[in-house]
Amino acid sequence: MRKPRLETISTTGTFHKMWRGHNRERVFADDVDKRAYLTDLARCLTENLRRLLVWHAYCLMDNHTHENGQLEPDAQGDLTEAIRALGDWMRNAHSRFGQQYNRRHDRQGKVAYDRPKTTEVKNTIADRQRAIFYADVNPVRAGMVKHPSQYRFSSYRFYAFGEADELTRHLTPPDWYVELGQTPEVRQMWYRRLCDAYMRELGLIDDAPLVEVSGAPGTGVTAGAYPETPSAAWGEIRAGPGN
Repeated sequence: MRKPRLETISTTGTFHKMWRGHNRERVFADDVDKRAYLTDLARCLTENLRRLLVWHAYCLMDNHTHENGQLEPDAQGDLTEAIRALGDWMRNAHSRFGQQYNRRHDRQGKVAYDRPKTTEVKNTIADRQRAIFYADVNPVRAGMVKHPSQYRFSSYRFYAFGEADELTRHLTPPDWYVELGQTPEVRQMWYRRLCDAYMRELGLIDDAPLVEVSGAPGTGVTAGAYPETPSAAWGEIRAGPGN
């Protein structure tokens, strides 16, 4: 039996969420359904919910989705209200999308396999960064594209190139991203380089030119590892959470 979210993401508040189509069906097979799902997530993230959680990143595959974010504790440091807000956000967005999806495809019944799977991300810069890389790199891992920059329905191009639209404007960059540089261009450059280093470590782009990550904010290190920042050390690259 799956544990309640109060038990799985009650420590750091940083979450990685995955939602899979029923029977692994290609629920998000076309652009219309992908945009509809992202639109429903954005519309259901009300001002009251924004007080309790922030949405960092997303990636929509054909039969499942990934979202990353951060929950905000109350004055006593408790995450209970924020965890309930996360459940409200997902439940409302998924219900809205499911109704629209069934109408559009003239079908009835479940759209999702189960309730979303949410896992907690460790509270280190390396782990929080890796969780977003994991989502953005999913299309490469699945063989859909050779590089995440070629995929439209993820947050990669928002962080790597600063591309904004009616959907990415609802994203809030995490603090580690803001600390990559003083200008958007510098932050985008380091995001591209560090994401490429992550993919090389996983053997996903071994034909690409090696990009050194030394010289990044703080003390530089060799390619294949995260540079240190004034706030924390970035650990070695490993595979991300979930599937």
